[in-house]
Amino acid sequence: MSRSRFVVAWSVIVLALVSALIARLLIGSTGIGWQTGEHAEILMDIRLQRMAVAAIVGIALAVSGVALQALLRNPLAEPYILGLSTGAGLGIMAQGYLALQLGWATGASGLGAVAGTVLTLGIVFLASRRNGVIDRLGLLLVGVVLSTINGALIMLLNYLAGPGVLRDGLAQWMMGMLQVRPLGRQDVAAAGVCSLLLVFLLWQGRAMDVATLDDDEAMAMGVHVGRLKLLLLLAASVLTATAVLIAGPIAFVGLIAPHLARLMLGPSHRPLLVGAAMLGAALLVTADVASDAVAYLQPSVGLIPIGIFTAIIGGPVFLWMLRPQLGRGME
Repeated sequence: MSRSRFVVAWSVIVLALVSALIARLLIGSTGIGWQTGEHAEILMDIRLQRMAVAAIVGIALAVSGVALQALLRNPLAEPYILGLSTGAGLGIMAQGYLALQLGWATGASGLGAVAGTVLTLGIVFLASRRNGVIDRLGLLLVGVVLSTINGALIMLLNYLAGPGVLRDGLAQWMMGMLQVRPLGRQDVAAAGVCSLLLVFLLWQGRAMDVATLDDDEAMAMGVHVGRLKLLLLLAASVLTATAVLIAGPIAFVGLIAPHLARLMLGPSHRPLLVGAAMLGAALLVTADVASDAVAYLQPSVGLIPIGIFTAIIGGPVFLWMLRPQLGRGME
């Protein structure tokens, strides 16, 4: 990549993030512009809190997408498409239901979310292998089927527990919803986890570049492919679980952000990780702005789940990226 193109690419990414953050501060369900008056400080605090949470979730999903694409050597791999997001949701609900039945004081936590993502990814990985090789289209089909099954089991557990016992507003949560609430220890912990895993993946950037080659070639260059895949699996699972724990399953962020970053910055994983993280944050913050803007224009509608906006954008992007793969089974 030439120096001028490199500078332009990073300028566009930074501009997209800064624009999204400014829009988040100036646009809300209570009005447009910097808030003034009696409740101005409270309203601006709410916008700042939602901006921070949206950025954390966007970074987690985007970096998870990069890790999954490196793990599976498939640019279409993404937490929601592969069923990991709904797997995390199922883990949360199953842990909560088990705690309810056994009378435990603690309910759902990140442990259940991580267990759900690891189990789902393991099933997807094993079910899509053919003669030791992962079938690219089979991977996506298995992921879609598992995502549907996970979603059905989530609703089943919620019904078995009784209305509102496990999850209020289940339909909204399943589409990805940022709650209007003060920042808590869970959000601080999520920010710390995302930061640590991003730094760890940056440290593994060269190994991820080498791992795009055949396993034998990667081993010859000093990369332990099996260990790297395990680390990427765990990193992607924890990041996805973190995002779902805060905002519920959100689609396509892990596809759109890495794809745009790869187009602008190239395939090298270190700049790709940073660029995807920034674009993921920008995308989720922008989706949250859109939700608030609709609530401002149509007060009777209320806040719309942000996953609706990411799905509207990400669905066509996914179909466009999938198109070259279609029809190969007919050859």
